Amino acid sequence: MLTMKTDFRPLIPGEKVSAGTSFAGHGFFEASSIRKFNGKYYFVYSSHKSHDLCYATSDSPDRDFTYGGVLISNGDIGYGGRTRPINTHGNNHGGIVQVNGTYYIFYHRPTNGTEDSRQGSAEKLTMRADGGFDQVEMTSCGLNNGPLIASGSYPAAIYCNMHCAKSRDTIDYFDPAMKEQTMIAQHANEVFVKQIQGGTVFGYKYFAFAGADMLVVELRGGFEGTILVTTDMMGKKVIGEADVLIQSEDWHCELIPLRAVRGRRALYFTFKGTGTLDMKSFAFLAT
Repeated sequence: MLTMKTDFRPLIPGEKVSAGTSFAGHGFFEASSIRKFNGKYYFVYSSHKSHDLCYATSDSPDRDFTYGGVLISNGDIGYGGRTRPINTHGNNHGGIVQVNGTYYIFYHRPTNGTEDSRQGSAEKLTMRADGGFDQVEMTSCGLNNGPLIASGSYPAAIYCNMHCAKSRDTIDYFDPAMKEQTMIAQHANEVFVKQIQGGTVFGYKYFAFAGADMLVVELRGGFEGTILVTTDMMGKKVIGEADVLIQSEDWHCELIPLRAVRGRRALYFTFKGTGTLDMKSFAFLAT
């Protein structure tokens, strides 16, 4: 650890003074950290947009930083040119870590409708030949080093995409809808997705399918309608469907037959009907 005794000076500009610089549109807000890779310093920070983590690089730790780009957005805004969030988005903090030659961005996603409720997450980064990083997609895979295996049981709360009737395109913790959305919650050491209603869609990226032909979903609440299982968020590529009638405060398992699917695919649940549900887990079976 080296300490440099100098006068205070800004390393990168904030929003109000970023015009005309490489940081325009992604001025510094908070949550900074610095790492050194291959002789270059990487300054990671949360921009004034709040939902994204950006980075800047320099040959020195205390001057001459140049904007590099967005690493991750917890609404996936900007990825693939996306302009609207496909997940409830909120403040974002984190940093880059190199493990055995592989780079990861650690960040968090909002849960439970409040600014201070957060789910720690990680995505794999690939360093370009020029030393830069491109923005990565938000997934459910974490440190798995590839898609999750479509076998066994998974907690519902690892979803990475969600849309419901109360979803918003802006971050506003004073908006009552933040507490009324479908969200991740915890009670009595149980973590689950709550306030699922007709029109709710949430999903996971990615699974490696190899023969599972049944899903078991763990639900509770009061709901009558249909659950669609698809490989796209728009609900067009249906691989499973089941009519359900749930009237119970206890967890209850429902079976959803799956059509034959193989390879790396996303997995989405779309709910159509009336009432409200909680979902705790889902499991893949090969019968």
